[in-house]
Amino acid sequence: MAIRFLDERLSTLQTDSNGTDLITSTPLLIGDIGLQVVAAQLVPEHINSVIVSLVGMVGVVAIEGININITISIERNGADTFGSGTVIFQQVFNSQGISAYGAFPIVAGDFPPAEAVLAGQIRYTMFVSVSNTTQTLAGPVTFNGIASTGTTT
Repeated sequence: MAIRFLDERLSTLQTDSNGTDLITSTPLLIGDIGLQVVAAQLVPEHINSVIVSLVGMVGVVAIEGININITISIERNGADTFGSGTVIFQQVFNSQGISAYGAFPIVAGDFPPAEAVLAGQIRYTMFVSVSNTTQTLAGPVTFNGIASTGTTT
């Protein structure tokens, strides 16, 4: 069965590094996409072979001299609040007391279960939070996803 493209979406919160939004220990929604996968339902074996590729970047400015953890999480089929979906990716970056960062690259994948595919759309949300203090979401912030189905064998 050949690989079949299903959908591609992108979410761009910020295109430069001039952001001033604050990040706290409460996860902040920074990316939101809904991938249409209803076409996978047309071929029964495609329902169980959907794959999702997710990429993005998050630019954060930390306070110099303070060691903090910056957590980036991606959920499947959640709402606007962290913890309402299934976490499929979570990465913790430690600032090591350094004040400025380039954007953190995010690369994740998902093999959604059949019930998510049968719903016709799979929502992915990306959140950021920090430990012990408040930091600045400087940017850029982007979140992109591609859904396909099939196998190469």
